[in-house]
Amino acid sequence: MGASKKTKARSATREKLLQAAAQVIIDSGVEALTLDAVAQQADVSKGGLLYHFPNKNALIVNVGQQQLQNFEAALQQEFEQDDAPGTPGQWTRAYVRSTERMSKESLALVARLSSILVEMPSELLQSVEAYEQRCHHQLESDGLDPVQATIIQLAIDGLWFSEAFQMAVPSEKRRTQVVETLLAMTRSPQ
Repeated sequence: MGASKKTKARSATREKLLQAAAQVIIDSGVEALTLDAVAQQADVSKGGLLYHFPNKNALIVNVGQQQLQNFEAALQQEFEQDDAPGTPGQWTRAYVRSTERMSKESLALVARLSSILVEMPSELLQSVEAYEQRCHHQLESDGLDPVQATIIQLAIDGLWFSEAFQMAVPSEKRRTQVVETLLAMTRSPQ
């Protein structure tokens, strides 16, 4: 097997392990995440798992970082597909849309990962903090009044949290109205 094929195979195995770890977390919670459970879910030997991830924390960090990367990729795609490119609020609209369109699996995974916030591995916490700083910078420089942009962000994040934790979830009609109102706020800077 050539170097390129080995690299692709390793990358595929790594991805398979991350998906398996995410599934274990979604199905049973972070506390159920063990190396054995992930290896079994991925149908990979424990040695194969250890080649990629030396411990449970490494798995948690990589699953969390992958979620951040996936969200930022979705946000970038929404930004590029905005119907009013180059106008104030473009990034904020992309943030609202990408947050609103998160899959149920992503919601469940992030909700489960949130259960370990107090004990979150420092490497993942640093990734989350860096992501939050990037978001804050984008909100501040999006051409909207910074207070208005912050209100929009907090509202869509609140909607996300209510759905992720299944607390005070609005009806589908109300949810749509909230999202439409937030998007309208991005088009009418104060």
